[in-house]
Amino acid sequence: MNLFSFCLNRKKDIIEAPWKDYSSIFEHVKNNIDSTGKLSDNGDKLPDDSRRFKEDELRWVSGGMDGAFGHHGGSNQKIINKVAKLTKKISTNGKLEDKIELYNLIIEDNLMDFIDPTLEKIVNLNVYSEPHLHNWAKWLAFESPDRGAVKLGIALLGLVRNKEDLNKLLILGKHEEFTLFVAVAITNTFEKPETYLWELAKHVDGWGKISLVERLSETENPEIKKWMIYEGYKNSIMYEYLAYICATTGDLKAELTKNTNDAEFIKSSGELIEALINGGPAKDISVYKDAGSVIKLYLGQTIGIYTLDQFLVLNTIKSYLSDKETDWNKLSDNGWNDDLKANLLIDINKELSLPIWMDLVNEKKNSNDNVEFWKVDRAASILKIDMWEIHWQRLINNPTESGLWFNVMKNANDERIDQIIKLAMTKINLERISTGAGDNMGLGKEYQLHSCLDFILQDLDKFPGKGTKLILTALKSPVVRNRNMVIKALNAWDRTYINDEIKESIIAAEKVEPNEDVKKNLNKLLNRQPID
Repeated sequence: MNLFSFCLNRKKDIIEAPWKDYSSIFEHVKNNIDSTGKLSDNGDKLPDDSRRFKEDELRWVSGGMDGAFGHHGGSNQKIINKVAKLTKKISTNGKLEDKIELYNLIIEDNLMDFIDPTLEKIVNLNVYSEPHLHNWAKWLAFESPDRGAVKLGIALLGLVRNKEDLNKLLILGKHEEFTLFVAVAITNTFEKPETYLWELAKHVDGWGKISLVERLSETENPEIKKWMIYEGYKNSIMYEYLAYICATTGDLKAELTKNTNDAEFIKSSGELIEALINGGPAKDISVYKDAGSVIKLYLGQTIGIYTLDQFLVLNTIKSYLSDKETDWNKLSDNGWNDDLKANLLIDINKELSLPIWMDLVNEKKNSNDNVEFWKVDRAASILKIDMWEIHWQRLINNPTESGLWFNVMKNANDERIDQIIKLAMTKINLERISTGAGDNMGLGKEYQLHSCLDFILQDLDKFPGKGTKLILTALKSPVVRNRNMVIKALNAWDRTYINDEIKESIIAAEKVEPNEDVKKNLNKLLNRQPID
């Protein structure tokens, strides 16, 4: 082959390479680590987002799909065999065409369907890291522009087990999309990976943190155990995912017996108890052997502490101990008996009857801190304190914040609904909403007004005949949810409230409706047929 032909073929290879000239994901993550060592808000959006997702497409939070579904090994044997064989070929000859073929198989980011059995098969094929595999794995992990390729690169580095890759892996692991894969790679590479996993866990707070804390559940390191109680359970998904692991691994019972006056520990232990009682997707209070002792110790230390957090924890414990549907005999192994339960309830009820809680809510009900205000509102609901005026004033001050409309509608009644609708007509730009029906999810800041309207519509079923202008606007909204809320409201109304103007609008909307389910329900609404 002459030089000209070689250059032509080489150019063709480069053009066909799926990674083209896109920017490296690793460099993006590295450049978006802030001064605290965590990923900045700007860093969460990966460079391949625009290629992977359509505008307004519903998508998983970073690491969510991998974290929620875990490993589903063996679902596609054909891909497993193909990826393993191509990896074997690349390890021996390093040919570009094999790399391109493999890259195209993994670019869709469906590794969780086959990664475990694929790695097992690669090991069985006696694939060696040299002369080509290690460099290819590093290129995938640290230079490729697609998340699926980065994940495979990290997984292959876990097989190569070269400790010199650690620092770069830790950088990638600070993005939740890759934390799980980095955790597995580090565990495979180091005989004692705890320190590295723990360090990484301090810098993530979503699905990545969940996967890391799960891997630290067997630790005997006293520092990590203490961190479990104070910080380990905290994550942005659900505290309930990690509460049991942290309470048991960190030995919450032993910490409580120390009778500390540490306010931070009191807050953390209360949050752990709440999460254990709330339960959910992981082990909870029902299988916690120290449940009775821990709650008794907690109450012994915290009776006389008057904070919003304490009020809410006390009410959560009270609800748990008052649950008549629970078979308490089956929970005797968790330290429960009738006397203990009765005595704890006496103490809790005595504490909750004090007027100081009312004073605390009234003192803090004008808080500008959203987290504190959420606690105030929750406490006020328990104490039957009317927060309408507070919610109303907050809405007037910021009428385009959708969550404030939710709070106001939650407190709506026949006397208030006209006032609410009048404010909506004044403060929500209805022309910007009624731009024509579309199949839009309504995600993002540009749909903030649509979300405001949504929270009003979802409760209009309780107020027949109210908000006609809002309903007519929503029928022309590009956001599917708005139109579904109209159907929900009108379906609940007596037909006498559906006037000619509304009927004509429904007929017009049905003709142009792009969503098949919505179209069917609009048709049912017109024909007075039941709607699920």
